Formats: sequence, structure tokens, C-alpha cells
Amino acid sequence: MARSDRLYKRCYNDTLDLLNSGQSFRSVSDLANRLDVSRNTARRVIEALQDHEIIRPDGTNWHLIQSPSAQDYFAADAILTTDESIEAAFMEKVLAGRFDKNHRFSETALAKEFGVSNSAVREFLLRMSRFEFIKKEPQKSWILEGFSKKYAEDLHEVRSMFELRAIEKLILLPDDHRFWPMLHRMHTEHLKFVEQYKTNFNDFPALDSRFHRLLNDAADNRFFSSFQDAITLIFHYHFRWNKSDEKERNLVAAKEHLRIIEALLLKREDEALEALKVHLSSAKATLNASVNRSANTFE
Repeated sequence: MARSDRLYKRCYNDTLDLLNSGQSFRSVSDLANRLDVSRNTARRVIEALQDHEIIRPDGTNWHLIQSPSAQDYFAADAILTTDESIEAAFMEKVLAGRFDKNHRFSETALAKEFGVSNSAVREFLLRMSRFEFIKKEPQKSWILEGFSKKYAEDLHEVRSMFELRAIEKLILLPDDHRFWPMLHRMHTEHLKFVEQYKTNFNDFPALDSRFHRLLNDAADNRFFSSFQDAITLIFHYHFRWNKSDEKERNLVAAKEHLRIIEALLLKREDEALEALKVHLSSAKATLNASVNRSANTFE
């Protein structure tokens, strides 16, 4: 998919979020500024919304005809960047149990399977290798490595530092920032998951990844965002070794997310920080238990 088409679809979804949260825009330039895109992209989004009878012109403003529904959004995989699509595909392979510790794989084979270039896969794997979860070998080969309980503790410590700071930054965002409509949609997605968790519990790793990525991306720190790739993969890789209470564990985590989201929407910083601390503590306990059970653990 061309980058311009992917950008348009992402901006279209972001505009639906904005409208669903009760916000509006005064002009093409106003929407372009809110989404941080060109006027041409903003104009294309507005024209599509008019064609779909979601908005109509009202003087110098646009009037909402009907609230957007889930069916009006482009699918999540249609707006992923190349890096995000590689991460999602790689995580799906790992979580499906197709990779075990010491499993060797080829970047060429992955590129062919994922439908992307070898260089794109190599760049992703090189980023992941900084966290010593995978290791490069000769002739474009790689090996998946496990990690110890000490590694898990170090990972939790850094994650806590980044995400607690992210909460402090998010509280300060202005009311018209694009983060807030996106957080409203995240709230809706979590409520839907809680309602259907018994049958959709396998959807949680992707939901968890989107939630934490939203927080870190909106905090606007390049190190936060790059760290999220490793966090998602490493945590859920080890979670999969304990299937005994997976449904209930995912439900608890989703409810913990909801408490964080609701505190953020109310801009109650102390409540959001406390809710995040509880969530991180739960994640740490689950990770430690999974590492102890996993045959992939090494000391």
C-alpha cells in the first residue's frame, strides 16, 4: 500500500475519533493542524466523510449528520506502517508458538512471508536485537533467545520509569489534542473486549500493544516508542507459556487498562498513576511466574 493511502486512512480514522468525542473542526486548515497533515490530506478526508453522509457543510463549519460506527472505520491492518505490520506479523508467529528458544530463522524467509523487503525486516530485527531477545548470526540468520528472571526485573524497572512519566505528560495535553479522541475509542474497544473476553481472549495481546503504544506515542518521546516494540513481544511471548488462567488474566489486565483510561479522561493524575502502578505490578508478577515455568528460561 502506498504511504499516502495509508496516511489518508489513518487520518480518516483519527477524524472519526474526533467526531465521536464531540469535537468538530472549522476548516480544512483546522483539521490539517489537528492531525498534523497536509491540507490536501485533510481535504480528502472531509470529502470522503461528506460522501459517506457522516458530515455536511454548515456555513464555514461542518455539521455531524450521524455518529460514526465501528463499521465506518478502516480496519487496523489497513493503516499500519511497514514497521508496524512487520512487528504485528512477527509477534503473531511468536505467540502462535512457532518460535521456541534457540529457534533459528532467516530474514529472507520472513520478508517473503510478510510481503515486505529484506531491508525492512532486517531493520526491525536489528532494533529488537538491542534488547538481547534475538541475536544475529552469519548469512542473514537469526536466533531467538530466552532471558532470565533478572532480565525480566530490569525490563519491568525501565518500563515503569517510561510509562509513569508518560502519564504525567499526557495529563498536560490540551483538550483539543488528537490523543483524547483516540483514547475514547480505546475505551470503547476495551469495553467490547470485556463483554466478549470468553471468546475473544486471544485478541488481548494486540489490544494491549495498541493501548501502551497509544500512551507512549502521545507522550512524544522517541525512546518510549521504540522501547514499546520489545515490551510487547517479550511480555506476551512469556505469557503464552502459562495457559491455565489466560482468559481471566486477560480480563483483569483489560479492566486495569480501563481504570487507567477513565482516570486519564477525567484528568485525575494521581488516580491514573496509581492505576498504572497496579497494572505494572500485575504484569511483573505474571511475567515472573511465566519465566519460572517456561522451559525457555536460562540463568
